[in-house]
Amino acid sequence: MTELEERFIRFWGEKRQRGKWHYSFKHGVLLFAWPAFVLAEFFKYCTRPALYEPEPKRLLVGWLIYSALGFVAFGLLMWSTQEKRYQKLLARQSENSPSEEKK
Repeated sequence: MTELEERFIRFWGEKRQRGKWHYSFKHGVLLFAWPAFVLAEFFKYCTRPALYEPEPKRLLVGWLIYSALGFVAFGLLMWSTQEKRYQKLLARQSENSPSEEKK
C-alpha cells in the first residue's frame, strides 16, 4: 500500500466521523454551491451589466437551487465516491497485513 493511500485512509477516517450530512453540507453547499452561485452571478453582471438586475426573488430561487444541487450532486456523490475508495483501501490493507494466527 502506498503512502498516499495510507494518508487517504487516515484523512477520510477523520472526515467521516462527522457524518454524511455534515460533509455534504460543508463540501457540497458551503465550499462548492455557494461560491459557484456567487461566481455565476458575478459573471452575469460582468458580461451584461446593463441587463443584470439583482431581483431578490430570482436570487433567492437561484441560491436555493444551487444549494440543493450542490448538496445532492456534489456533496452526496463525493461522500459516496470517497466512502467506496475508503472501504476498498481498508479491505486491501487488511488483506496485506499479517494476521495474528501466522505469528
